[in-house]
Amino acid sequence: MNAPLIWILTPGILGITLLFFRHRRRLIVLMGMGVALILAGFAWYNPIGRGVTLGPLSIEITDTLTFLGRRFLIDAADAPTLVMIYLGVAFWFGGANIARAHSLFIPAGLGIAALLTAVLAVTPFLYAAILIEMVALVCTPLLFRPTGRGRGVLRFLSFQSLGMPFILFTGWILAGADLGPLSPQQITHAGLLLALGFAFLLGIFPFHTWIPMLAEEANPYIAAFVFFVLSLVLSLFGLGILERFSGLVSYTGIFTVLRLAGSLMAITGGIWAAFQRHVGRMMGYAVMIETGLSLLVLGAALESPGNESLLGLLLALVLPRGLGLGVMALALVTLSGEALDEPNFKEALRFRNIQGKGRRMPIAAGILVLALFSLAGFPMLAGFPVRLVIWEGLAANSLLSASASFLGSIGLFSGALRALTVLVMGPSEDPWQISEAPGSIGLLLLGGFSLLVIGIFPQWFLPAFVDMTNLFTILGR
Repeated sequence: MNAPLIWILTPGILGITLLFFRHRRRLIVLMGMGVALILAGFAWYNPIGRGVTLGPLSIEITDTLTFLGRRFLIDAADAPTLVMIYLGVAFWFGGANIARAHSLFIPAGLGIAALLTAVLAVTPFLYAAILIEMVALVCTPLLFRPTGRGRGVLRFLSFQSLGMPFILFTGWILAGADLGPLSPQQITHAGLLLALGFAFLLGIFPFHTWIPMLAEEANPYIAAFVFFVLSLVLSLFGLGILERFSGLVSYTGIFTVLRLAGSLMAITGGIWAAFQRHVGRMMGYAVMIETGLSLLVLGAALESPGNESLLGLLLALVLPRGLGLGVMALALVTLSGEALDEPNFKEALRFRNIQGKGRRMPIAAGILVLALFSLAGFPMLAGFPVRLVIWEGLAANSLLSASASFLGSIGLFSGALRALTVLVMGPSEDPWQISEAPGSIGLLLLGGFSLLVIGIFPQWFLPAFVDMTNLFTILGR
């Protein structure tokens, strides 16, 4: 038995199997969560290269699987990444029923997790571009709404498809590194192609338009899931490429490109969030700010050799980002109510249509604003501890980078205050009441409590992510 068989093939086959039970929603949610948690727990146990003993049986877990002439390699050092992927998937599966996610969400979610694991494991890496395109294709039926036009979904699919050839061409150029050192011209070309590829895949300015459109049109919970898993795995994939081809890191232009792209993403996202009149699109702009912050951190980490702490903080952003997006998306679904299944869902979350809803759904409204505050880095919430250290580290490298990130957070915070004002605005005689469903109340309160606990006691959760810097050696060059 080998690791790729366990963490790639097994969830893929189980995802296909669950397609036949997709109408039994509670059953497939429990099965999907169970499979994801088992795979995360097995990765935490990390038997790769050591084997497993079951009574009289001793099973050795090897690290390589060969399929159609390509190698998929998952070694013991990849175990923390597997834990993040499958634990994150289990977290999103937990709210699927309450969020009224598509009946294909659990089967497709397992398939997406398997494909994204394969993205990190396939050798040579240029085949990862084809797997990323497959992920986009699997996401498409989840994001499409039968009653909507789906312009954002089509743009998402188009940009993901446009990013694929740039990654393929990068792999083609870098394949020559196994035969001999690359020339400066080849490194320049590879760096530019890689930057364009990731600009399309991650929605980096000016190719970001699909992010707010998707957040506006699709089920907010599914859109947030896609934002989270894609950004997580593509970030790890990009770090893996930089680790493998150190010549790209030594190309000084990469620092300037990352700093410029990150600053533009953070400032643009903050400005649009501050003046936004649609809370769904506000989630999209929050994702843009998060992407910009990640680019700024990566640029600063690569520019300062041996600065492992910044790279650790990049990984530490995973927990508050995933929790903030998940809680916010669940609150948006609750506030949208029955409009989620109507043709004009796009209009349901505009300010004029949610005005005063905080009086009828105070828990959903309060948790929504709390999640936005956390994503903006408000003190005492999950997003604050990591951002505080990041801002300090960025300021030590470039005051402009730190200012851009801080301005983005201020813009999102301003948008959250405007949303709060609209939600509680209404006639004085309009009574306050709690009309959310009991299941929604339970999950929203649990999510809000988690945001507070992680913000107040970050030392309980974040060091595990910071310690994952030993996955990458690019800073010790």
